[in-house]
Amino acid sequence: MKVVSSRFGTYEIPEEKIIAFPEGILGFEDEKRYVILEDGADSPFKWLHAVDDPDLAFIIIDPRLFYPSYEIVLSKDDGEKLSLQNPEDAVVYVIVVIPEDPSQMTANLQAPLVINSQNRIGRQVVLSDNRYSLKHKILPRAKSSQTAPSGGRRKGQGAGQGGKVRAADAGMAVRMAR
Repeated sequence: MKVVSSRFGTYEIPEEKIIAFPEGILGFEDEKRYVILEDGADSPFKWLHAVDDPDLAFIIIDPRLFYPSYEIVLSKDDGEKLSLQNPEDAVVYVIVVIPEDPSQMTANLQAPLVINSQNRIGRQVVLSDNRYSLKHKILPRAKSSQTAPSGGRRKGQGAGQGGKVRAADAGMAVRMAR
């Protein structure tokens, strides 16, 4: 499939790389199809790019890279909406905001993106857990060699690159692997 992007130009992406967000992402409920693009070989950042809107892309990151103890609990409803049969199939990313001063970049730990790597269905889950912030600073805990995303042309990336998960007694607990 050919995807047109104001940020990355025109690129080909296999249909099987498209991730469906049936409810969209908060504030962008009309956009349902996305693809994950690498920012670069050495970058911890990725881009979640809307397939049908050339101007819509989110910077995302695996939260384990800067918050190793990050864990979420998916409700039974969330698990069902993702058609998640095996919790190890869940991949978790968080959306990053990079202001004018990149040293102040933050991640939204309160509303992670959870993707079922088997069926490529995604959902932004709003946590009721108040341990996490909408604007968690990344750099104080990140490696100093990490840089902000460049926004250049990148290759398509699968959804199964993030953390592993384990089931818990109540609902489905998503614990990021060590």
